[in-house]
Amino acid sequence: MPPDDAPSSPPVATTLNLEHLFDGLGTGDLRFAASCTERSGAWVTLDGYVARTHDDRGWVLVDQPGACPDCSPVPVAAVQLPGFAPAVTPDPAVSSTLHGRLSFGFRIGADGTASFLRLDHATLA
Repeated sequence: MPPDDAPSSPPVATTLNLEHLFDGLGTGDLRFAASCTERSGAWVTLDGYVARTHDDRGWVLVDQPGACPDCSPVPVAAVQLPGFAPAVTPDPAVSSTLHGRLSFGFRIGADGTASFLRLDHATLA
């Protein structure tokens, strides 16, 4: 059953990639783009690479295959995927397309995970 604020049918979504949400990809100057605030709350289709978190409690969408926000020598663009539960584990070396509602701003989830950028209600497109 979908969460209370999830739509019963998929809404029309804007197609994005992580370059739309981050400035300075691949550099020490990585930062959230101004568009994160503007697009927060919007339903989007987002391309990237799905990876498990180090503690195996969750998933993130990153900009490079095999990129790890926890152990990379440079900052990694990552979008948290709270509640993401794919029927089939995505291949981390293959780009995936996800659909969900973009959420920007500091939040601590029910599992204790803190994040600034999330794709809520994420599903594989």
